[in-house]
Amino acid sequence: MAVFSEILADTLSLSVTIDTKAIPVTSLQYNAALNKSRRVRFTVVGDDLVQLCNLGSEVIISAGRDRAISNLNFAGIIREVNPNNEGAEIIAMDYITLLITSDFVNYKDEDILGRDLFVLVADAMNITEIDTSNLLGGSGIVATSSMALSGLQTKKQFIDKCFENMYLFVEDTTLYFDKLNPITYYYAIHESNKIDIMRIDDLNVKSKPSLIISKTNDTIQQLSAKIDTTNLVNSYTVTSSSNSKLTYNFKDDGSITRYGLRSKSDSLNSLDYPLIVDTAQKYVEQNKEPSFNYSFTIRNADHLSVGDLVEVTHPLTEKSILLPISEYSIDTTAGLIMNVVLGRKRLTLSETIARIR
Repeated sequence: MAVFSEILADTLSLSVTIDTKAIPVTSLQYNAALNKSRRVRFTVVGDDLVQLCNLGSEVIISAGRDRAISNLNFAGIIREVNPNNEGAEIIAMDYITLLITSDFVNYKDEDILGRDLFVLVADAMNITEIDTSNLLGGSGIVATSSMALSGLQTKKQFIDKCFENMYLFVEDTTLYFDKLNPITYYYAIHESNKIDIMRIDDLNVKSKPSLIISKTNDTIQQLSAKIDTTNLVNSYTVTSSSNSKLTYNFKDDGSITRYGLRSKSDSLNSLDYPLIVDTAQKYVEQNKEPSFNYSFTIRNADHLSVGDLVEVTHPLTEKSILLPISEYSIDTTAGLIMNVVLGRKRLTLSETIARIR
């Protein structure tokens, strides 16, 4: 049975059940981020409804606006109950939360080394409550001993270790403007209990955005930008820790002209001079530009989700750029209002070296 609230957006069809019992709610918010449990927050009024909302109870939300694509459907369990004078605020998490609190598993090298990381995490995510039917294929990135994946840990801890190593660099002048281009992987439950692994290839010229925005775009509100040069490096010196005569400096003159000289030096435990040269060049390629983070508000965009690409044009940038949605929140109290945060991960030196090798 569909339960409607007068306070919720009048275009939103909503059904909320707790352990299969339909209940009315007077507010509904969503919060989601890459590699994390999606959280919903709602309010119930009356002691009889509060008594139905026990910790660990199953929450099923069916919601939409008469469209085929919607990410508002939710399945999870109650993690918090916060009583108040009128009733209670309820916080539920999707089933990724069960990976966080899983039994400890002893992952052994003989069971994981040489296997595709995509396959390893798909196996770890395969619990009764999570639908893993979308997890097909692989990443081409295999587990190695240097990744330090083995040991006694929860499923979520193991999964996150794998995703820390699920990235690769691509060099292809027909598909990318830069010499070195990272492809990264993330996971999330977008809808109900179906988990997805996303391959983010935002620098590829053939990648298409789910949304195009600019400061003058009428469909969005409050577009704000943060351009951070904290980690920008355009002159990098790498020296062998075993032989100080083996050293190499690489500069990007274009970045130095635009942003000023930002230098850094490191030692590398290697006598391989070509590796030292390659490391310096690729590290600068990865870090010669500032990091861009954007946030904006948009109405009636429940088809968007974390991992989707958004093309942004802003006066502070020289050209439009593609960025993935890294997190969002949705409030349905006064219409369907979505606050979106865009941004991409910046790889560290150790991560760059690991992929070069």
